[in-house]
Amino acid sequence: MIEVHKVSYTYRGSSKAALQDISSLFEPNKIYAIVGPNGAGKSTLLRLLNGLIPHFYKGEFKGRVIVDGIDTREASVAELARHVGLVFQNPAHQIFSETVWQEVIFGPKNLGYSENQILEMGRWALEVTGLLLYKDVPPWTLSGGEMKKLSIASVISTKPKYIAFDEPTIGQDASFKASFVSLLNQLKSQGHGIIVVTHDIDWLLDLKPDYVYLMKEGVIIASGEFNEVLTNNDLLRSVRIEPPLTLKISKLLNIRRVMDPPEIAEELFRRVRG
Repeated sequence: MIEVHKVSYTYRGSSKAALQDISSLFEPNKIYAIVGPNGAGKSTLLRLLNGLIPHFYKGEFKGRVIVDGIDTREASVAELARHVGLVFQNPAHQIFSETVWQEVIFGPKNLGYSENQILEMGRWALEVTGLLLYKDVPPWTLSGGEMKKLSIASVISTKPKYIAFDEPTIGQDASFKASFVSLLNQLKSQGHGIIVVTHDIDWLLDLKPDYVYLMKEGVIIASGEFNEVLTNNDLLRSVRIEPPLTLKISKLLNIRRVMDPPEIAEELFRRVRG
């Protein structure tokens, strides 16, 4: 598991802490969502998990982060990459190869997999992200949405135990969002721990994560199971997140869980008939 113990962090040159006394837990076979407004510290929390903080981003770091028994202060980012893969919000920050194929096999190749394994892992990652037809083209000729898919493919190709995504649905259409839900659940069923930072609450209702952390100003202000946190309209509004219509209707119907639109229609029909 990944254990974050009472971590506080302030970026060098900043007078305000990005994280304040944060503690959290991430386990395999589960999907976690981290939700909150801009500046809440969500991306900073992700950077803790693979050692970018404290090794790459400099600042004042207090507390401990333990990844499968490894203290991130005592392991390199390269070593931690075998355990935690991170998909950045901006794909330009991690794409550098001359072709899509070279980009997606870079990770498996550098982790020492066999040639057959590299081919299999690369092909699988491009297939599940819908990029196989683009494998021989330069990444910079792709659209913004396609580059986002490539950044996802290049991380999941190595199949690290934990995979963290920073705003993965930005720039993606409804079809990709639906297929991405299936992909994340597939990775979960294979034993991966999935951590997603997102503002896309409507998409999150489709994903139905196992656990949610709600953040504001560098603090976790609420955490719990999906239906505990994301059915609390007042709590969501306190962090400037407007609850989706399905949540509002569920609340009006006095249902203490998130209902899908077909369930809402069925419940309304039942009450009308009753």
